[in-house]
Amino acid sequence: MNKFKGLNLSENHINASLVLSVLDDGGSGEQGPKGDTGDQGIQGIQGDTGDQGIQGDTGEQGIQGIQGIQGDTGDQGIQGDTGEQGIQGIQGDTGDQGIQGIQGATGASGSGSGAEVGDIVLSARALTSPDWLKTDGAAYLKTTYPDLAPLFPAYLFNPGVKLANPAILPTGIGNGTAFSTDGTYLSVAHSLSPFISIYKRSGDDFTKLADPAILPARIGRGTAFSTDGTYLSVAHEGYPYIAIYKRSGDTFTKLADPAILPTGTANGTAFSDDGSYLSVSHGGSPYITIYKRSGDTFTKLANPSVLPAGSGTGIAFSTDGTYLSVAHVGYPFITIYKRSADTFTKLADPAILPTGSGYGTALSDDGSYLSVSHLVSPFITTYKRSADVFTKLANPAILPTGTGQGTAFSTDATYLSVSHVGSPLITIYKGIDYDPITEFATPVIELSPILPTFIKST
Repeated sequence: MNKFKGLNLSENHINASLVLSVLDDGGSGEQGPKGDTGDQGIQGIQGDTGDQGIQGDTGEQGIQGIQGIQGDTGDQGIQGDTGEQGIQGIQGDTGDQGIQGIQGATGASGSGSGAEVGDIVLSARALTSPDWLKTDGAAYLKTTYPDLAPLFPAYLFNPGVKLANPAILPTGIGNGTAFSTDGTYLSVAHSLSPFISIYKRSGDDFTKLADPAILPARIGRGTAFSTDGTYLSVAHEGYPYIAIYKRSGDTFTKLADPAILPTGTANGTAFSDDGSYLSVSHGGSPYITIYKRSGDTFTKLANPSVLPAGSGTGIAFSTDGTYLSVAHVGYPFITIYKRSADTFTKLADPAILPTGSGYGTALSDDGSYLSVSHLVSPFITTYKRSADVFTKLANPAILPTGTGQGTAFSTDATYLSVSHVGSPLITIYKGIDYDPITEFATPVIELSPILPTFIKST
């Protein structure tokens, strides 16, 4: 294209100009070449600017219609799938099948596949007595459920209901625990400072109190209250191995150390009913040291004639001071003494012993029940006493999460605490008191955190 096209010049125009420059007066007839201006058709090339039609391509905004893909976010319906509670409903349906079985049992044809006495089911429906009972550890008369009662062992303490953890937990591994006689105070000896944590109970809630002004020297290994809650003892590592406190209100003040101290690291401690006797289990023979109290002074007594087989780890008095139990390393893991005045005589070992080295022990108020926290599952072993014989009871339905370190009963045997390795470091059980001659208790079984569990009772 000629870059001068705006002047409308052509090769013919240039030739014409040359002719004009030679001929001075060429006739006007030469105007004929002006017809060459018809070359304006070249302006048609300007039509190329019509390429603006390409701008029409910007109409591709139609691609924005792809925003319809955003509609795919409507898959929020999939979020509805997380509401798989509907699946839980399916579990309820399986419970309905059990009910159908009952209908079969009551049907005239007797052709139904009903549940049998003792069968346990999970149901979305509220099954009712007398055909069904909740598996919550409640007690019932044997005469009311004569077919179900024989399926369960007869024993008073049924430790199966765990309480909520205290708001403030011990700072380290719990090694020992104790209740005051009235169940108002609970103490926990543990591995990190302050080495002792003291709680006050209100209903089923335990609230931590302020720490004593003078703390145990090192790691707390065991702890005990006198019956009236006036004295609190803490067995610990490091000299002097035992720390004794006197309570005034909710304040605990340390007393002077005894003149004769335990021979090694103290692991457990216990008071007799009236606070007259204080015992300490420890490393180093004789493995047990017993004191008699006069005022705020504690004086060591002579050693028992038969000593524990190994290092004493836990120790407990019955509330009346008649029985003294010592948990220790080495078979038989538990040694039980009976007191007469200031003399302690060893009793025969229980027929069934703890499964591993005993670390803690406790006796109920009247000495009817003995507990031992120990190495190896079930981590807690409980006994019932008849005269001077201790018989093992069934294990709790829910066990501590690790090696039992310490254990304690409340005075009425309603509460049993176990300090142990593994969070939450302390497990508290609530017992059910019933007459084993005329009553029985259902097992504590929870198959679902949402749906109730029942046992066929008739």
